Formats: sequence, C-alpha cells, structure tokens
Amino acid sequence: MIEPYYSRAGITIYHGDCREVLPSLGPVDTVLTDPVWPNNSVEEFKGFDPVKLLTETLELCRADRLVIHLGCDSDPRLLAAVPSRFEFARVCWLRFARPNYKGRLLNGSEVAYVFGPPLPASRFPGRQHLQPGESPTEGEKTCTTANGRFPGHPCPRRLQHVQWLASYFAGDTILDPFSGIGTTLLAAKNLGRTAIGIEINESYCEATANRLRQDVLF
Repeated sequence: MIEPYYSRAGITIYHGDCREVLPSLGPVDTVLTDPVWPNNSVEEFKGFDPVKLLTETLELCRADRLVIHLGCDSDPRLLAAVPSRFEFARVCWLRFARPNYKGRLLNGSEVAYVFGPPLPASRFPGRQHLQPGESPTEGEKTCTTANGRFPGHPCPRRLQHVQWLASYFAGDTILDPFSGIGTTLLAAKNLGRTAIGIEINESYCEATANRLRQDVLF
C-alpha cells in the first residue's frame, strides 16, 4: 500500500509516478489536470513523450469526467491521448483581465477541454445549471493577470481559473495525476471537495502541502 505524502481534511497528496500510484486508488468523479504538453520548453519535462504519458495515465484513471487545462500556446494535439470513453462536452476560455505577452503572442486567456456528462442541474441554483464557456472577467472570481510565477514552478495555473472549472465541471471527488504545486487541490479545498493529487517532484509535493496548511489561500 502506498503511503500518502500528505493527507488532511479530505485532501491527499501522493509522491511518485502517477502510473504507479493510480492502480492502488479507487474511482473518482472527475480528473482535472494540467498535463505535460508536447511543445513545452521546460527543461525538467524533457525526455517525456507527453501523448504517451497522458494516454497511459488516463487509461488508469477511473473517472466519469475529465477536464484538461492548457495554456493558449499548448499544442492541443495532446488531446489525442483522451480515451474514447470520455465523450467530448465543450471548450472553455479562461480569461485574464490584464493580458501579457509571451514573445509575439498576446496572452489573454488559457483554455480547458471538458469531457464527460454534465453535473446534475440540481447542484446549481437557478440558471447557474447552464454550462458556461468563459470564466468571468469581472467580480470576485476574476483572474486579473497572466503575469507572475509561483516560486520553484515553471508554469503554474491560476487558482481562480481552476476553482471556476471545478465549480462547474467537477464532482465531489477530484483527481489531479500531475498536481504540480497543488492548485487543483487548493481549489478543491476552497470548494469543500475531496481531492487527490499525485506528483513526481517531491519539492512540489512539499510546496503543495505548505499551501494547503496556510489559512491565507492563494
């Protein structure tokens, strides 16, 4: 049995290769993840075949729903790894109120691909049962900027984006097999969901545990 790196209040982190950890886990409602993408330039990701890695990972995931979160310049051919059992649902645009530049690209949003059945309408009040396609650019859920880095991680996603995705497209139990610095887990904690993260880099596991222990959520 694999011992968790961290486990508290319904949030669990496992340190290791997700393909080795997943067979020991039970079913979950939703996989919500930002996997390694084909055209990345991050040195620590070199040597991976991203499509092969994601294919093998998703074959081991027992889930009804899948949400893949990517940057605007991430090669979407990675989606060839998605098993046919996950029926395509929609694309979502994750807007920034203040875009930035990535070389010659004006980065005003990220993107997410949603697969699987919608959550029951009974979970949402009023017309909120509709499945939106764009994150808000005004109000408390706004993601203000694409700038910034989390110390020690090359490409963190923004908590506002992940929390918005989880609120509309993820069920009560969420799995992130490439959890990085734990943004998916922190979003789940904020929403009162149960979540499991798997991360091969131990320093990221520790960064995630520290984020989850803090009272100030970011």
